[in-house]
Amino acid sequence: MLLLQALLVAFCTWFAATACPMWLRWSAYFGAPLVAGMVNGLLFGNLAYGLEVGSTVMMAYIGMVAIGGSLPSDYALAGYLGVAMTMLAGADPSVGLTVAVPLGLLGLLSFNVKMSLNSVWVQKADKYAEEGNTKGVVAMNLFASQIFPFITYFIPSFLCVYFGAPMLEGIMNAIPAQVTSILSLAGHLIPALGLAMLMSALFNPALLPFFAIGFVLSAYLGLGTMPIAILGAVAGILHLLYTQNGLDGIISSLSFEKDEEAADTEKTKRLSKKTLRRSWFIWQSWGQICYNYERMMGLGFCHCMVPVLQELYPNDKEAQAAGLKRHLSYFNTENNWGSIIPGIIAAMEEERANGANIDDDMVNSLKTALMGPLAGIGDSVTQSLVKVVLLSIAIGLASQGSVLGPVLLIVLFSAYALGVGYFCYNAGYKFGKNAVTKLLAGGLVKQLTEGLSVMGLMVLGCLVATVIPLTCPLSFELATGVLEVQAVFDTILPKLLPLVAFLITYRFIKKGAKPTTVLVGMFVVAAIFALTGILA
Repeated sequence: MLLLQALLVAFCTWFAATACPMWLRWSAYFGAPLVAGMVNGLLFGNLAYGLEVGSTVMMAYIGMVAIGGSLPSDYALAGYLGVAMTMLAGADPSVGLTVAVPLGLLGLLSFNVKMSLNSVWVQKADKYAEEGNTKGVVAMNLFASQIFPFITYFIPSFLCVYFGAPMLEGIMNAIPAQVTSILSLAGHLIPALGLAMLMSALFNPALLPFFAIGFVLSAYLGLGTMPIAILGAVAGILHLLYTQNGLDGIISSLSFEKDEEAADTEKTKRLSKKTLRRSWFIWQSWGQICYNYERMMGLGFCHCMVPVLQELYPNDKEAQAAGLKRHLSYFNTENNWGSIIPGIIAAMEEERANGANIDDDMVNSLKTALMGPLAGIGDSVTQSLVKVVLLSIAIGLASQGSVLGPVLLIVLFSAYALGVGYFCYNAGYKFGKNAVTKLLAGGLVKQLTEGLSVMGLMVLGCLVATVIPLTCPLSFELATGVLEVQAVFDTILPKLLPLVAFLITYRFIKKGAKPTTVLVGMFVVAAIFALTGILA
């Protein structure tokens, strides 16, 4: 049985790390610990325990954002392998953080190896491009790119579960109670780090009252994540309506004008809707599957242009080869909002095939000019806001033992990624550069971001009150009876200790302290306060 479990955990780790369609990867990878809690709970026959471990581990990663190809930790190994090892060892969920976090940091080695070695396939794709071999280029992106991740993710994960789980269980049973209490308290503190990093992404002085509202509603009234998220969504929508002059203003911001330079003329070649949908889906699914340090998403971008080139130049291998070489250049952006760029390039390829004066430098210059601003929008909205809000709701449900949490995360995040990507790709194709200009200058993105921040800050306030389970177990015998210190804190402000831990951690993050440094500090603090019995 352990052999089958090890194989399935290894498969899930590999799949989440690199093989997912990108629109699914947003939930399966960036929400890895939470989704792994559900998957491993089903796999090991204890769903409630799996959800508890997954939601606890997820708190350390909720505020982490991957920008420009750099990762603060490897979510797949921390999530799927870390949760599995914790469950197999029968450890307390809070102790699971001390298992998952080191695995996530060690997993960066797997990530860096994959990113470095995947360059081999890009160089091989260059040779296929010279020959006009579209099948060879596609094979390098889809299949060859999975060889090194299999070696660096699947095999280590299998070995850890199959050989390491019994050993870890023995170690956990042999650990003295004092050490276990230190690890448990550290596990209670670590969620404050994830929330502090989240606050650094959401921070807006004008919107801080919404954080206070979320905290108070949870601390005093006991409201959970879902009702507070609904209230936050209403507040965010009202903010968007007022700042955009109502619904008409929003519709106006979404109404793009056709690019006059790309206005319809007499065209003998037109891209079909089927080809455009295929190009978009390839980009949305496989644009980042061969991510590498040499070209980043360059091979994935070239792959999504293959159906465009095949339809525009069906019997012209030379033209197809030129197009493949044109699109194998360096490219990197956020893939949802960045879908505008392949949409625009598809339109430019169509114009070029109909005789327009569009050369390679024009295409590459446009890609280079747009990928940065759209990555900024996409990373801010997708990772710092949408991901955080959906994860917050999902964690709240999962921590209560509801499988609806990870299921909602997968469904809603996939709907967001596919919906935004499809809209942006088609906007890019139909309206060209004007779509980007209006998107950047119209103010809608800024106000949408602020609206999501309102919701995010209210949910963040709720999480501070609910997922940092710090208490003070001290009590004193007085003449009038027993004085419990925690009861005194509760009369001052319910959930005071979690709030203090969060604020101290945020101050360190704001001053530029590295997350790894803060983690080490938390273990030191946990050792002091656990051994003295001040905190639990």
